[in-house]
Amino acid sequence: MNKTIENIVMAFFTKYAYMKYVIACLAIFAISAMTISYSSFIDKKIVSKQELFRPVIDKLLSAGVDSAFIYNLLDNPNVKFDEKFVKINVTGYLNKADYTKFYDRNSIATTRAFISENYQILNDAEEKYGVPKEVIASILWIETRHGKFLGKSNIVSVFFSTAMCAEQEFINLNIKHIRENSEITPDQYSELDKKVVARANKKSKWAINEIIALSKMKIVSPIPIDNIVGSWAGAFGMSQFLPSSYISWAVDGNRDGKVNLFDKEDAIFSVANYLKSNGWNRDQESKQKAVFHYNNSRDYVNAVLTLAEKSRYQVISKPLQEQIEDLDYHGE
Repeated sequence: MNKTIENIVMAFFTKYAYMKYVIACLAIFAISAMTISYSSFIDKKIVSKQELFRPVIDKLLSAGVDSAFIYNLLDNPNVKFDEKFVKINVTGYLNKADYTKFYDRNSIATTRAFISENYQILNDAEEKYGVPKEVIASILWIETRHGKFLGKSNIVSVFFSTAMCAEQEFINLNIKHIRENSEITPDQYSELDKKVVARANKKSKWAINEIIALSKMKIVSPIPIDNIVGSWAGAFGMSQFLPSSYISWAVDGNRDGKVNLFDKEDAIFSVANYLKSNGWNRDQESKQKAVFHYNNSRDYVNAVLTLAEKSRYQVISKPLQEQIEDLDYHGE
């Protein structure tokens, strides 16, 4: 009888110990779901978003940003740390973009068709700001294929993550990233290491300023800012504006009382306003400078102005495929 009781007691404690193990595992899983890990290079340390982003939070508070705004953003589960933004926004410049594909036959035909389909709104924008409809349509094509590719990155996550890039652990990460690039030779390491530090500090300040712009944008944006998705650089909408650009140059093109860059009319007018506000004029130098301000790449400027020239407006009555075939025949 005593042996039976002993067996029951032992079974109970064995089961209880197992249950404790299961409960502990579930607790760890739940905590992990509510927190963010720095990354594998920080010893798998699990920290809360507030703890992880403490350097960013402190800088924002020092700049006078309302603490409620900051913590409300971080409370959104869509806002999280992503190591890829730390990498690409600091070392992405090493991968040069190929803009020549943006003025091929398909690009020209599609941009001409877009101009034809949206002639009135493009013409209204041209008359108001003096920026040709072909230039507006070309920028919208290069940026998002006229709204077909808008990006999938949560822009608040982009800026909070990128703002961390000046922290030493992330500087080390990007230096390591350079070492892992087979196209970079050891004799380039010293110079590139210095660039990593310089770009990390520059990009961190840039990201902080964009979060500050988000605090202003929150008041007027028709879309909750913590739910906006865009590119890995934090640009969003058909026109791919940054928050600071939205605050400065986005306008209400369809006069519905809202400025929504995911709306075609608002995006068209905003591009025109941006270029005009940044010096667009009739001479070639002014045009180049205005487009360069939009994206500081000479290849980008050339792509926009080349596509605009080749897409010079004409009434389009043929299907898109016939337009492409015509361009092929005429050697465009």
